[in-house]
Amino acid sequence: MIERFVVTPEPDGDSCRRYYDRNRDKFRTPTIYEAAHILLSVSRNENVAFEAKRRNAHAIISALREDPSRFAHLARAYSICPSSADGGNLGQLLPGDTTAEFERALASLQPGEITQAPVETRYGLHIIRLDRRIEGAELPFEPVKERIASYLRAATITQARALYVRMLVEQANIEGLELASHRTRTPRDNDAPLGALRT
Repeated sequence: MIERFVVTPEPDGDSCRRYYDRNRDKFRTPTIYEAAHILLSVSRNENVAFEAKRRNAHAIISALREDPSRFAHLARAYSICPSSADGGNLGQLLPGDTTAEFERALASLQPGEITQAPVETRYGLHIIRLDRRIEGAELPFEPVKERIASYLRAATITQARALYVRMLVEQANIEGLELASHRTRTPRDNDAPLGALRT
């Protein structure tokens, strides 16, 4: 019945373009980082051990200031991460691949730089080197136009069906059952998460 009586318009090119223009930040490739690290395992519950590891981390950072080419050697010697076998090399990292603290440190570094202080995460203390950053780029409209149209189409159908069901409930004479009144939302140009539109 819903399919028969609920007819929705197809999103046109102007609607898709308007959505794209108002949500350009959703249509970007992510920034890619190439990095290496040295991970020292610590537990915040063991204050003495934690301070000893922090001093070790600072000693490693001092050694790297004098000779950054020793990074791989020091990673093999001190890091507890499996990446230590590759000199601490983590390969390419995307947003969300690491902890928030690690990601913030990466974003603050320039290629070739090493953190000047250990970065604490739930895994321990990290000494991080950023090898390369590939900045994300805005995707042009044409490659994402169909995905935008699919999203707008689905949002319109969902809204129209909800309104139709609400109209039927309001017109019906129902006894012995209390139905909650639901407010329907009108999709705005920028209220969708649209995670699927990222590439």
